Amino acid sequence: MKDGNHLILDLKNCEKIEKLSSKKFVENFIFELVKIAEMKAIIKPKVLYYEHEEKEESGVTGFVIIADSHVSIHTYPFKESLYLDLFSCKKFNSRKIVNLVQKTFEPKRLTKKLIKR
Repeated sequence: MKDGNHLILDLKNCEKIEKLSSKKFVENFIFELVKIAEMKAIIKPKVLYYEHEEKEESGVTGFVIIADSHVSIHTYPFKESLYLDLFSCKKFNSRKIVNLVQKTFEPKRLTKKLIKR
């Protein structure tokens, strides 16, 4: 296996709460993210809404296996938060990913970590 990059994004105080609650929106967003990253999905994204007994812990989780690894997203609409991971052995432009995420969800705060693995 060649070395890879692991992009970790934590979004807080997202303006677009309705997007965080929608399975269909998250699925479409994953397709767009894979396209922007110039990756190849080898399965259709798996997306589900999980209703936790503590309402604020409920949200949408999405996952897709890409040819070079994976993308995962976890949303918490009641906390106005989203957590995204993209790991790939193929190089990608993290700035493009961050721009897409910011434009789409409009977080007031975004934390980015890029880890070489």
